[in-house]
Amino acid sequence: MMLRRFAMLFVLTGFLAALSMTSEGLAQAPPTIEDVEDLGLELFFDENLSIPKKQACVTCHSPDTGFTSSDSDANEIFGIHPGAIKPRFGARKPPSAAYAGQAGPLRRVPPAPFVFIEWEGGTFWDGRATGHKELDPSVAILGLSNKDILAEQALAPFLSEVEQNVQDKQKVIKAVARGEYADLFKKVWGEDSLDYKDPEVVEKSYDKLVIAIAAFERSDGVNPFTSKFDYWLKGQATLTADELEGLALFEGQGACAGCHLSGRDPNNPPLFTDFAYHNLGLPKNPDNPFYSMPKKINPDGADFIDRGLAKTLEDLHADGKLVPLLLPGDVPEDIIADEEGKFKTPTLRNVTRRPYPEFVKSYMHNGIFKSMEEVVEFYNKRDQLFPASVAEVPQTRIPPFAPPVNMGLTDEQEAKIVLFLHTLEDGYQP
Repeated sequence: MMLRRFAMLFVLTGFLAALSMTSEGLAQAPPTIEDVEDLGLELFFDENLSIPKKQACVTCHSPDTGFTSSDSDANEIFGIHPGAIKPRFGARKPPSAAYAGQAGPLRRVPPAPFVFIEWEGGTFWDGRATGHKELDPSVAILGLSNKDILAEQALAPFLSEVEQNVQDKQKVIKAVARGEYADLFKKVWGEDSLDYKDPEVVEKSYDKLVIAIAAFERSDGVNPFTSKFDYWLKGQATLTADELEGLALFEGQGACAGCHLSGRDPNNPPLFTDFAYHNLGLPKNPDNPFYSMPKKINPDGADFIDRGLAKTLEDLHADGKLVPLLLPGDVPEDIIADEEGKFKTPTLRNVTRRPYPEFVKSYMHNGIFKSMEEVVEFYNKRDQLFPASVAEVPQTRIPPFAPPVNMGLTDEQEAKIVLFLHTLEDGYQP
């Protein structure tokens, strides 16, 4: 359904362009935010922006799977999606690219009663796209911010050797200049914006490229709020008795809503995430190919420990950028130690969405689980199934018998929570 909507957008855009033709040529209208979103869509789906070709943003963030991995086999076998060079893998599975823009910049959370989070915001599983990086300021002409967590996130995959594997920004801009949508890029960012022989233009245009992708990722097409749950909030759909019981368990005994925040306001529908960082006590994923990657990619080999947010904060501290984010009295080294092994809470919107029933999705940051049934069982029976001795990072693990783990649910109650999660899939027809 979403892809059909995108196709309709292309047709409509072409029709309007044809109408604007005059006897003196194309009457160029000033760019609009819709033009930027359209450009971002083209870039997001372009398989020519990788080496070798055929790996686009959409490859790892498909609408059919809730903007996560499109490869069922890789999800099932490894839990991690391969890069453009197929034997190469990163350490983590792709998070959803949808419903992510409202996270805001990475920030320290002041202590408050009954608030058990210390950091929130940013993007990537480890928050390393902090939202504090300044991109090209000329984008403000369209009312866009040059500080954007989604744009900052999009800077990385094109140039990552375990993702799209393009060697430098010039090659990315050169590929765009040869693309079918080059005229749209020039309309939005100027006639000289694809002069890939000018290093200064390349730097600015690369920033503008990722800002366009961010605009698309913020668009209604990616964040439609069209799930059964959304229609239920508006009084236009009815949840079954089992779905309602699943919701009650989700918010009650299951304690899921403690991190995956829910709500009842149809004008401000919930995103089912606190955008914060937690260590659930997951073990390593033994099937993750990252452990056997060459030393250039993974110097630690099988001894690699994924430190999550702590590594991000350590890098910020080394660059002199951590202290401004801290609260008075914070000791940077202590703060970093407190965040070892913590990862960002993902949205649960479209968490069960798949193109066909047999399609396998992987879950958690390392892709260790292959179904939401496994995920809910982990939360419900963690200390029986995964004691502290098997945790990858045990020292900051959520304590035993503290929400949201070890909830004492029956198998039937677990199943009803999963049934409720299916109501969060976009594309519902009321």
